[in-house]
Amino acid sequence: MSGENYNEPLRSTLKSRVSKAKSQSTAAQWNMAQYHKLGIALKKDPEASIVDLLSRSYPKQLKSLKDSSSSRCTQNAHLPTGDARSRLVATEPCTILRNLSTEVQELLNSGSLSEALLEVLNQGDILFQTACVMVLKIGESIVVKMTQADTLTEYHSLCYLQQHLPTFPAPRPHGLLQLNGYNFLFMAFIPGIDLEKAWPQLGDDEKQAVSGDLDELFSLLRSIPFSNGTPFGGVGGEGCKDIRRHLRMSPESIYDEEAFQDFVVSGTRSASPLYTNLLRSLMPPTSAKCVFTHGDIRPANIMVKKDLEGKWKVAAIIDWEASGFYPEYWESFKMTNNLTPRDESDWYMYLPAGISLRQYPVQWLVDRVWDPLMINS
Repeated sequence: MSGENYNEPLRSTLKSRVSKAKSQSTAAQWNMAQYHKLGIALKKDPEASIVDLLSRSYPKQLKSLKDSSSSRCTQNAHLPTGDARSRLVATEPCTILRNLSTEVQELLNSGSLSEALLEVLNQGDILFQTACVMVLKIGESIVVKMTQADTLTEYHSLCYLQQHLPTFPAPRPHGLLQLNGYNFLFMAFIPGIDLEKAWPQLGDDEKQAVSGDLDELFSLLRSIPFSNGTPFGGVGGEGCKDIRRHLRMSPESIYDEEAFQDFVVSGTRSASPLYTNLLRSLMPPTSAKCVFTHGDIRPANIMVKKDLEGKWKVAAIIDWEASGFYPEYWESFKMTNNLTPRDESDWYMYLPAGISLRQYPVQWLVDRVWDPLMINS
């Protein structure tokens, strides 16, 4: 067999793969949709002019889609497989959801907004990364959180804290963009490491001190007055969230604790009305105060650093996407969201006293009984 003939099957395979890749491109899929529309139109009128049936903008749209695909491959070729930044396209429009600060505008001052955003993202240092979220440091004092999840609740809460409790250690918001279905929340960079990494290094006295710092901070947070007549949940009117394994959102505005409890128990998948009423009857009869709540306090969301004397101090509380005004016991429920019967972390023995589950033992135990029955657990 000659070398030329020997390579023929390989050429055919490669050609087939290239053809298959092209047929799956956005431009190809859009072209096939136009072809399908033409077929329907020609069935109705076989003598119709194909030129007239095609949109005048057809050549421009096709070129834009092909350029977009090419741009995606060229710009993101250096990114590792699975990196969320590789899904972004510089030719797509970038929407300003909330105004950008001067600092962020200076970082995004070259070319179009989409191109400038991709450039700073690709040059950024990854601080945190999961399958759903990426946090990058861009410049000396700004970080950006990239996620497909809602970021308005977090943005509004950070603005609210800046206005009502400016000394509270939380990131300052610097604007919000959207591109290719991703939200980009810009915030101030706060030096430190997360408590999850630092915790194993701490002795008992240091753990007690950090817990005490957190207790003071959450006492401040919960002192922000709640205005009667305003809805529970996100301060921007986003409604109430119940995050367990998955997220549940209240379908309508909630204005009192009873309606909030209605929302929580409505998430059951199997409990009978009798069982539901029995559990609800165990809740204390006195009404709970509505207080400003973080909603996801755990070591990974607490930044710490050593002061000049070498003592560990809380530098910041981060990740405010579950925050808002909720019944006072809600924080203790959500602090133990990840607690299982097999857990061995002693973090749960050092929970801040004012929001510890020991403050609300009955409510906490009722929720633990409820949890396995919830559709989002």
